[in-house]
Amino acid sequence: MSDRLRRRIALAAACLLAAGAGACDAADGRPGDPPGPPAGHAVVLLYHHVAGDTPASTSVTPGTFEQHLEHLAANDYRVLSLSRVIEGLRNPEGAPLPPRAVAITFDDAYESVYREAAPRLSRRGWPFAVFVSTDYLDRGYGHYMSWDELRELEAGGAEIGNHSLAHGHYVHRRPGEAEDAWRNRISADIRGAQQRLETELDAPLRVLAYPYGEFDPALAALTRELGFVGFGQQSGPAGPGMDPATLPRFPMASRYADVDGLAEKLRTVPFDVTVLSDVGPVLTPDAGAPTLRLRLGPASARLDALNCFVTGQGAPRVRWLDRAAGEVEVTAGAALPVGRSKYTCTAPAAAGGGVFHWYSHLWMKPPAKGDWYPD
Repeated sequence: MSDRLRRRIALAAACLLAAGAGACDAADGRPGDPPGPPAGHAVVLLYHHVAGDTPASTSVTPGTFEQHLEHLAANDYRVLSLSRVIEGLRNPEGAPLPPRAVAITFDDAYESVYREAAPRLSRRGWPFAVFVSTDYLDRGYGHYMSWDELRELEAGGAEIGNHSLAHGHYVHRRPGEAEDAWRNRISADIRGAQQRLETELDAPLRVLAYPYGEFDPALAALTRELGFVGFGQQSGPAGPGMDPATLPRFPMASRYADVDGLAEKLRTVPFDVTVLSDVGPVLTPDAGAPTLRLRLGPASARLDALNCFVTGQGAPRVRWLDRAAGEVEVTAGAALPVGRSKYTCTAPAAAGGGVFHWYSHLWMKPPAKGDWYPD
């Protein structure tokens, strides 16, 4: 059974437990159904390729992308610019986000986004953001946009953000590299990419999408110090009070990109999360299954119906430390593999309507031999 199927079965069961069959029917997202997610947060969608002949792990077909847009339109989602979402997160009282707020983002500036995605979005008058690794455009690599194409998108209302110079693993420290040397190297990369964007474009965002979605506390601190907002690729909705250097997005690709999967993600709201663990996101090569300790809220989350999942493993061991306080411990059933993995936890909202609280936690594990895992 796939991770996706396990999660959908668990979500359906939790929906029935939380509010009965009527709420589960409403979760289908059909026009005229009861209201879904409330105001005050946003779901940020992440795409890479929009093509049928590119790697499935980072692709949706043009037909699937069109279905996504049709679903957003038919279910009255408010597609906002990324800058408007960030404003709403920073200033929830003065610039509150509306119900059903969504932002659409693309990493890497692939040519298929210019050819397939941008015209579809433009026809609907919907904004979007593209994150660029500037060296790839400067070197004229195949399958990427040109600067002229990017300028055309910006002139049409697209927002452009920073995705590094050359898409390196920012979290990785080189052998023998001191922390100050690492900070200087990564700072130079981020500033260099931003300088190229500012040279080529009118008004690039001061927003960084981490290459591969990888970050750790030191990188988040550096991102804030440099005056950037940071987005990862850990799944979940974005809400006020979150660290602006580690905002989540929902990756849309491969088996996670059908319309049912999109509808599931659009009906999410944030947990109030405090990470109690002292284990950093970068594990040692010999690490066993890491234990994640969390304090989860708000009171409206049905924690009695909490479900958690581990990339490639399904359900982990979940142990309540203090159920009344929302303190829980999550441990994978086996050691995580080399590369990126995530623990994801969901719980239905007490109000029903098919709405779920969602949180995802990133882990990175390097190999025993070699200094980092491959791209």
